[in-house]
Amino acid sequence: MDIGTYTALSAGLFQMKKLEVQNNNLANSNTVGFKRQYLIPEMKEFSDTLSGQMGSSALAEGDLKRAPIVTAYRSVIDFTQGAIRYTGNPFDVALRNENDFFVINTPEGQRYTRAGNFTVSQNGELVTQDGMRVVGDGGNIQIGAPGAVITQDGSVQIQGINVGRLQVVHFDKTDGLEAVAGARFKRTGAAPVQVDPFVEPRAVELSNASVVTGMIDLISTNRAFDAYSKAAQTIDGLNQAAISQVGKRSS
Repeated sequence: MDIGTYTALSAGLFQMKKLEVQNNNLANSNTVGFKRQYLIPEMKEFSDTLSGQMGSSALAEGDLKRAPIVTAYRSVIDFTQGAIRYTGNPFDVALRNENDFFVINTPEGQRYTRAGNFTVSQNGELVTQDGMRVVGDGGNIQIGAPGAVITQDGSVQIQGINVGRLQVVHFDKTDGLEAVAGARFKRTGAAPVQVDPFVEPRAVELSNASVVTGMIDLISTNRAFDAYSKAAQTIDGLNQAAISQVGKRSS
């Protein structure tokens, strides 16, 4: 494959992957506690890439161009705190400290989230909107009577009596967290430490993915993808023309 075509193709494929991530960000711009993601490309020179695949003697030295090739990419999560919106719902809570997370139990194990738009199940347990149990200091939080509220220190009270307390953990480094469904994360690195909750009652943390920024990113990435696609087509056309001319001369 021509070096120019290879370079344009690798960049175009990277733009396609960026589009997937940006579409997901945009789709979750109204998801409570969602954290946007972005991709960082890993670049190598074309000579390094080809030498690794074919051996250093595969090409003459003069042919080893220094064109940048996108060989891989890594996903990065932006854990910047989203805006806090007051809802008046007694089971809504927003974390005030960055890198703090609520703990929830799922069929796949414990997960971490900043989405504090909780509710009460038919069994009287504090759960997420899709029914996953919220973990308290003493296990699941059971609410067996009306009038429950969550206070600033994460305590769940009914008529002034504590019936549980939200378990909140802190990650010194968030690069050990991997995004899963919606606004949830699973741990792939160091374990967090449990901390005293500091929450804003009757409020939720909004997504940090902006609709306006998301649309601008999508337009920019689409244009970049189109440009790389056209470049690859143009280079391929030039190569075909050159091959055709060589064939005519030899005949």
